[in-house]
Amino acid sequence: MTKNQITYPKLSEGVLTPAYGRNYKTEAEVIKDFQAGKDFTFNFPTGRVYCSIRDSVIGERIKLRYNKQEKAVFYTITATDFVTN
Repeated sequence: MTKNQITYPKLSEGVLTPAYGRNYKTEAEVIKDFQAGKDFTFNFPTGRVYCSIRDSVIGERIKLRYNKQEKAVFYTITATDFVTN
């Protein structure tokens, strides 16, 4: 790693919140859009990044916020999440 290279934490080390003001009322809604590749934000001490399921790895356990960020659900990434029709 070079001196100026930024190292981001793994998505499993934080909580993802829907990007661009989106809000979900149910667990099913937030999981569906996460699986569809919608953007979420990942906040950490040195900043915020936009991310999606494409930034995760199989086996990673992700915490997703929903219901005006008052609730959260854990979702585990599986190999089928990366299969396209």
